[in-house]
This record gives sequence, C-alpha cells and structure tokens, in this order.
Amino acid sequence: MRTTRLAASAVAALAVLAGLSGCAKDEQDHSAHTSSTTAVPTTAAPTKLTGSSAAPLPPPSPTHPPQPALEDVNCGQVTGGNGAGADVIVFASAAGRAGCTEAINVVSDYLGVPRDGDALAVDGWICQPQPDPAVRHICVNQGLTIGLRGDAAPASPKPPAPTTIRTVDPTKPPIPTTSNVAPVPPPVVDDVNCGPVTDAGGATRTVIAVGTADGRPGCTEAITVATTYVTTIAPSDSVVVQGWQCNSQPDSQVPQVCSKDGLVIALRAG
Repeated sequence: MRTTRLAASAVAALAVLAGLSGCAKDEQDHSAHTSSTTAVPTTAAPTKLTGSSAAPLPPPSPTHPPQPALEDVNCGQVTGGNGAGADVIVFASAAGRAGCTEAINVVSDYLGVPRDGDALAVDGWICQPQPDPAVRHICVNQGLTIGLRGDAAPASPKPPAPTTIRTVDPTKPPIPTTSNVAPVPPPVVDDVNCGPVTDAGGATRTVIAVGTADGRPGCTEAITVATTYVTTIAPSDSVVVQGWQCNSQPDSQVPQVCSKDGLVIALRAG
C-alpha cells in the first residue's frame, strides 16, 4: 500500500515539473514576440556635410517648377530719321523685360522726330544717346531697358535760317558828314505774318516778322524761335533762344517780343 502512494506522488511531481517547464517556455516565446514587434529602430547618425552649403538643396517642386531665366530679345529692325537701321533689343534685368510691341512703339516715336543729343521723355520712357558703339541709343523706364543696336538715330534739327547779310549799295556813293544833303531814308520794310504757334498753356500766338530799318527776319527762323520760347517753362519771362532775347511786355496786342541785332519777332495775342 505504501509503495502505491510513493508511485502516485512521483507521478504528480513529474506532472507539476512538466507544467512549470511549459509555462516557462510560453513566457520566453511571448517575451521574444513582444520584443520583436515593439523594438524602436536605431536612427543613424546624420552625415556631416562639407562645402559652402550647410544643407543639400531641396529637389525641384513638381507643382512649382523653377522659372527659366529671362534673356534679351531682338524685336526686329527699325529705320531712324537719319536713314540708318538698327535692331530693337529688349534687355532682361532683375526688373523684368519690356514687351516687343511697346518697345517698337517707343523707339519709333523717338526716332520719328528730329532731336538733339539731350535726354527726353518719350511715351513715359527716358530716351537718349549713349557712348556705346554697338548700342548707340537706349530708352529706360523703372529698371527696364530698350536698346537700339545699330546706327539708327533721330534726324538732327534743321539749323536756323541765316541772318540777312547787309551790304553797302555800290551804286550810291557815301555822303560826306559835312554835306548838307539829307541822307536817303532806308526803304520801308513791311511786317509779315508767319502764322500761329501754340504756347505751353494751349493759348495761340500769331508770329509777326517785324520790318525795321535793320531788315526783317525770315519766317522759318521766326517760327522756330517763337515756338521754342512759348513752349519753354522758365523761372522768368526773359529767355534767350538761339541768340534772340525774348521777353514779355505790357502790351495787350503784342504781349511778347524777341529781338536780335535790330531785328524783331512779335508774338501777337490771339
């Protein structure tokens, strides 16, 4: 009877040991599975960059691709008032680039009128010659530049008509100063109406080449001088135009006159 109890105890002990061994194995498998699914990946140390940049440039954005750099554009050829030709170039700059239609219009207006070498406003642009043998004239506006590559230029203004040269009549001998004979009076020179001009304020003036004992100016010169005078904005009424002294006078019929070497140009009101 005692032998049977000992055998049963031994069997029970072996069953307990087997159960403990199985639990231990299950705990080891669960621990291994947990560690494999929750392990945090190791972050590699950042690569040290060299060169002038602290970080690599980002790749181009597929939704906002980089814009191509602007380049100069040749808009075609024009002919200047001097008869020469030039290519109209719109130059690219940080401010952008002018359009060809506007560039052609600006340079055409600049070349179409006789001009001197001073800078002047043309359609909102400042146009002028420059000391560049390739691009002799440029127009600029708010950082934009239009150039004329070639010899085209505005025609030069016509020179004023020469002053009449007065000579002694060889058929009339000089009169001695001691003679009692009165000198022959000079012929009467009539005034000439040379036409109207418009001043800077929009008023009209009639240009009169006045006949005097010293002669009479030509209408071409009179119109040129009068036009420059009435369109010039000056700090006073007295202005010198091509050697003529022009100023206002207290005369309601002839409020302005210009004089030079005894010759007179009158600007008649209305």
